[in-house]
Amino acid sequence: MKNLIFILFFSPLILLAQINKKAERSYKKAVEFYQSNNDKKAKQLAESAIHYDFTFLQPYLLLGQIEEESNNYPKAIEHYLTGISDNNPKNAWGYWKVGTLYMSLGKYQQARKSFNRFLQFDNQSKKYVVSSQHQLLNCDFAIKALENPVPYKPENLGAEINSSFEEYLPSISADGNMFVITRRGPHSRNIISEDFFVSYKDNGSWQKAQNMGPAVNTNGNEGAQCISADGEILFFTACDRNDGFGRCDIYVSFKIANGWTKARNLGPTVNSAAWDSQPSYSPDGRELYFVSNRAGGIGKMDIWKSVLSPEGVFGKPINLGPTVNTPYDEMSPFIHTDNQSFYFSSGGHPGMGDFDLFVSKRDYPSAEWSKPKNLGYPINTHGIENSLIVASDGKTAYFASDKTGFGQEDIFWFDLPAQARASQVAYLKTKVVDALTKVPLKSKVELIDLASGQVMMKSFTSKKNGELFTCLPANANYALNVSKEGYLFHSENFSLNEEGALQAAELNIFLQPIKKGSSVILQNIFFDTDKFSLKDESYVELKKLLSFLNNNIDLKVEIEGHTDNVGSEEYNKQLSENRSKEVLSYLVLNGIDESRLSNMGFGASQPIATNDTGKGRSKNRRTAFRIK
Repeated sequence: MKNLIFILFFSPLILLAQINKKAERSYKKAVEFYQSNNDKKAKQLAESAIHYDFTFLQPYLLLGQIEEESNNYPKAIEHYLTGISDNNPKNAWGYWKVGTLYMSLGKYQQARKSFNRFLQFDNQSKKYVVSSQHQLLNCDFAIKALENPVPYKPENLGAEINSSFEEYLPSISADGNMFVITRRGPHSRNIISEDFFVSYKDNGSWQKAQNMGPAVNTNGNEGAQCISADGEILFFTACDRNDGFGRCDIYVSFKIANGWTKARNLGPTVNSAAWDSQPSYSPDGRELYFVSNRAGGIGKMDIWKSVLSPEGVFGKPINLGPTVNTPYDEMSPFIHTDNQSFYFSSGGHPGMGDFDLFVSKRDYPSAEWSKPKNLGYPINTHGIENSLIVASDGKTAYFASDKTGFGQEDIFWFDLPAQARASQVAYLKTKVVDALTKVPLKSKVELIDLASGQVMMKSFTSKKNGELFTCLPANANYALNVSKEGYLFHSENFSLNEEGALQAAELNIFLQPIKKGSSVILQNIFFDTDKFSLKDESYVELKKLLSFLNNNIDLKVEIEGHTDNVGSEEYNKQLSENRSKEVLSYLVLNGIDESRLSNMGFGASQPIATNDTGKGRSKNRRTAFRIK
């Protein structure tokens, strides 16, 4: 049975003596038919009541409610405004109602008038006062956004990804060659359910999307998935399973040679007795973002994150806080492969009236999230926008829409406007092994921006295979440091200043056990040509060396300087001597006992590459340290 929720909030019934008896009887019958779900008859009788007495307000309100429930908002507004035309303060709630319907139609000027009219009345429900104030902010934003549209030209992703069924909730690997979607369609025994499908790119074209198999897909519904940057891990949401801790939980599956492992529940640390869904996995493999309505949040649906420990266990979830979350709902988190750009959908931040898409940037060195920025109109509209992902190029966005396509809902793509883009990303595949035994090592990996000295990534290689896949913003210079207890640390540097296609690098790193005679090249110690003053970019590496020596207080080391063969032998020997001494002086000034240190300049006498090329000479100009 239906409830006359809207009508009962309005003014008290007019005294029966003031109402035409036929109108009264028709209205009472209309209510009875409405409550028995016979809207057609209820509508006819309400119209009859108005015919008998057009001053009788209650039938207008009933007609408004019927039209609203039929999604005929313009007609509902017309009836509601007639029903509250007496301007009685008891009826003020109706102006709020009309304002919300105007918002649903994208009629922001009319909505603003309705909300302002409501707020002119005193002693109104706090709930509707707060809502009206919130919607007025949306009106102001939306009116300006309509006047300043952003570039937006969505295109269907094509028949290899889309079908005659519904496709939505996409994800893409960092290299752009693996695309996963949720498809809702017939399953076994003609059961309609949600399954995951995957497509791989071959020669620049997507191949036909294929079912990901029974390890992850069941006769039930699987949805709201994400894949790790390397395409090796799948996180997704499943509801009402026997091993669940709440209504919906987050599960994980790993890619293997012949498909995927059987999905397992992430457990009670991440999942709760509440609703946990919509995971997004950071490119460094350390953070899992998701949506939950668990206790302790700011709104009903908040975005939370769980951080992976060095032991490979997800920790207790942390609320992302009031910069991202609002007293309203936040949904569809997506952390970009630059690990700095965070896209999500919100009904609380100022927007076009319903769920809008936003982007927040991680500020360094605080690592706090910046104030979210609305992606603008017409990316956002008065309808619901969510589930946006962005490729590693930082500009290509994918989303689901019911625009004209192959089925009821398809995957589309478009180029983000410049102000909403993420950083272009390169990716790095690192494998660390013992230099002597070649056994894979679980080791700590740090990626540092040489220009700023900021640590952009901290993670660990896999204990199983010694591998780590990570992404890093392009157009920058980086230091990579790999360390493990009992081993000399290893350093590399990357110059990613070229624009264009996605860049990739693969490194096989051989860690040297700490023993007498073993040595390490300090790849990130820099000097100007023919000078021995340390450049600012060197201090990242020097701090790493300082930490190593402080953690191994019994070691004695020799700092070595080397040059290429340009210049005289005497000159090069003196230059290399001065450079090694400069490093030694830094260590002493920062607390290392001078008795543990020595230095030597070798000039060009110990080349590790040819001196016939610029690249070779660059390798020969180096600083190293050796265990004595």
